[in-house]
Amino acid sequence: MRLKPVFGLTVIAAAWLVAAPLQVCAGRQATAATEPETDKLRDEKQRRFFTDLKVITHEGEELRFYSDLLKDKLVVISFFYTNCPTAQPVLITSFKLQKRLKNRLGRDILLLSISVDPENDTLEVIREYAKKYNPQKGWLFLTGSEKNMGVINRKLGNTLRLPESHLRQFLLGNLKTGHWMKLVETAQDLALAMGLDSLESED
Repeated sequence: MRLKPVFGLTVIAAAWLVAAPLQVCAGRQATAATEPETDKLRDEKQRRFFTDLKVITHEGEELRFYSDLLKDKLVVISFFYTNCPTAQPVLITSFKLQKRLKNRLGRDILLLSISVDPENDTLEVIREYAKKYNPQKGWLFLTGSEKNMGVINRKLGNTLRLPESHLRQFLLGNLKTGHWMKLVETAQDLALAMGLDSLESED
């Protein structure tokens, strides 16, 4: 399977298929000519790309996006908006995934649900909305200023302006290695857990 460019960073290609739920190609094997990055260089590169713009969690805590939420973590990122008229598959799957991860969640793994409609998804709104899914420690619903959330969404590949046209994928990343994979929104929680295990095994 060929490597796919995402975020301008090193990427592992992944797909959710009927015959083979998860397929992975090691990003570090993309080219033998590539010199390994130092941890410090990779960290700075990722900080510049993802930014340290401020976001607000559903618990009301203001955090820096990269330094407080991504740095050195395994993350599962998905997108939502509270005015969606139907149940959002990524949130239902995230609810199941937090049960599967148990005490790993909040320790080395974070689930980040990012608003694509910060104008309407205020702190008060997402606080009430999050209650539907009973997020445990390590699963955060994020909003913030329209400017900050617009930049963060675009960095993550969510470039369409209408909330209903948002990116319908899970983004899984290991920030220690800079490797990422994408899974479709219909991927099951087991596939996400397998993806995280694959990314974690590279440390």
